[in-house]
Amino acid sequence: MKTIELQNDGAVAWVWLNQPQRLNAINQMMLDELRQTFEELDRNNAVRSVVLAGRGAAFSAGFDVSYMASLTPEVVASGLDGTRAVFDIIEHCSKPLIAAVHGAVMGGGLLLALVSDFRLASDRVSFGAPEVKIGIFPSLNLIPRLDRIIGLGTAKKMVLTGEPIDGKEAYRVGLVERIIPAELLNVEAQTLAERLASLPPVAVRLAKEAFAAAHRPGYATWEKAQFVAGWSSPERKAAMRAFLKGALTANNSRRSSSDSIHSS
Repeated sequence: MKTIELQNDGAVAWVWLNQPQRLNAINQMMLDELRQTFEELDRNNAVRSVVLAGRGAAFSAGFDVSYMASLTPEVVASGLDGTRAVFDIIEHCSKPLIAAVHGAVMGGGLLLALVSDFRLASDRVSFGAPEVKIGIFPSLNLIPRLDRIIGLGTAKKMVLTGEPIDGKEAYRVGLVERIIPAELLNVEAQTLAERLASLPPVAVRLAKEAFAAAHRPGYATWEKAQFVAGWSSPERKAAMRAFLKGALTANNSRRSSSDSIHSS
């Protein structure tokens, strides 16, 4: 059985972590399939937004400790760059990515949520970075990503104690955008994905890239080039025409309503 299941629903793609019997623990096969899936999605122009979710009782309990325990330091060192690249590919996917998370979101599962653009959570969720509890260092840029989203103090508390936080605390510190009743989580994720998919894709892609480029040297030059590229796209002209047509229609409607009031 494949560890990743891909479902296309019009312009929205759902990527399912599909090892429910192991709480979607991440092993090398899942990493390989995640990389292949997101590279495929990046090339698929019919897909405008992506939802990442988990089958079964948990989004992901993190990296498979039974798999990790057998690895030597040499094997870990040789594979670390490849593992980091998988999460970078997901983070830099050109399509907006929504993580719809429930149950345990731990370690590598937390990292999958952090590299997503939006995090919607069930009201039955817990987040954690428990690596210190098994004697390892939370690598793969988990710490700077967590720090960037929730701030230094809360990030240190999670990482240095290894203790999880619940959904209410995750919302309070800004780790998730919304807490949603479990039975409505996927519905709300689909609704947000469809809204994102309805927007002009070049503008959305460039706006997403800007967040990654914002702190690099030469951002102003990069930004100018992307602005011109976006302005040159046919979809920009179509979107502006649609906006102006809608504004004109709304204005005429208001005038008609006002004339009706004054004549009565």
